[in-house]
Amino acid sequence: MEPTAVKTRYQVSIDLLNDAVGKEIAASLQYMYFHTHFEDARYQYLSRIMREISIAEMRHIEEFSERILFLEGDVDMNPAFRTRQITDVKEMLHLAMQLEQSTIDSYNEASRIASEHKDAVTHKMFQDIIAEEEEHLDTFRTELQNLADYGEKYLALQSVAGSKHAAKSLHHHARNDE
Repeated sequence: MEPTAVKTRYQVSIDLLNDAVGKEIAASLQYMYFHTHFEDARYQYLSRIMREISIAEMRHIEEFSERILFLEGDVDMNPAFRTRQITDVKEMLHLAMQLEQSTIDSYNEASRIASEHKDAVTHKMFQDIIAEEEEHLDTFRTELQNLADYGEKYLALQSVAGSKHAAKSLHHHARNDE
């Protein structure tokens, strides 16, 4: 089969996958932005969550990109949206939930369309990644609920844990410098 015939046959899937790449890039950047702010505030647990989910989104970029290249398309490595500069913890978690829900909805539709176009692998890929995105959504819901239940105390405990960790690290480095 000629490459142009393959490209034409799978163009719908390539477009769906490229749309997903843009969403994943943007989400990864947004979560990394949140991670750096949480880390700066010494909200150690929230910082770690955002970093890990940002990295998971990067894995999705790689998976989608590999599929695009297999289908003989080209990867469009541009974020779907600009990073929003939000520093309020509650607003950050709300936005993260919105991004995940929007992604889940989009990938469910992409999965359906890929199936209609007889691309079972892309269909399954979207389904598998939806399951991960639902885990991210659940994590963000839980953290938002923790914030609602425990308020500023929840953040203060993370900050204390971060300060304790920083103090240990400084003490360790000081001993090694002697």
